[in-house]
Amino acid sequence: MSSDQRWQRLDKRLVVDRSPFARAYDLDFRLPDGRVITNWLQVDLPPFAITFPLTTNGDVIFVRQYRQVVDDYLLELSAGHLEADESPQAAAARELLEECGAVATDWRSLGRYVMDANRGCGWAHVFLAREAQIVAPSNSGDIGEISVHLLPLPEVKRRWQAGEFVSAPTALAIGLALAALGV
Repeated sequence: MSSDQRWQRLDKRLVVDRSPFARAYDLDFRLPDGRVITNWLQVDLPPFAITFPLTTNGDVIFVRQYRQVVDDYLLELSAGHLEADESPQAAAARELLEECGAVATDWRSLGRYVMDANRGCGWAHVFLAREAQIVAPSNSGDIGEISVHLLPLPEVKRRWQAGEFVSAPTALAIGLALAALGV
């Protein structure tokens, strides 16, 4: 059996539709060795953009908001789904302004990453935004309370290394940004 043989999809059935937020499918596959796998779960979430916004003073802008899965408030980077026909960077800039009341002048893409390579769960477009500054109050329209917090870059690195950022997209974006900044 060649290592580059792919699974053959036999069927795909929609089992849950919570559009535009999520769709779940059961899939059936034939493996290269002939075995059949049924009811493989795939979760389609919309693509999103997430930004590591660094101010000229060396602070990183975070939002603090309640997350029901962990039943707690988390510090996270601004993020949100791409609107129809919106570029990832435009979505990142829009979310930064809505959630943090901030803008940035120096944008760099840090890549596109799938959240779960087996099940799906959305693609993240990660950005480093330098020369960020808060210009307005946050106005996210999100469910629940949201507040903006500034953390010095060394404190962000310390917390990231200690595993304090439990949201995978935030932890990924922090690690990529620290590497890009050479910190």
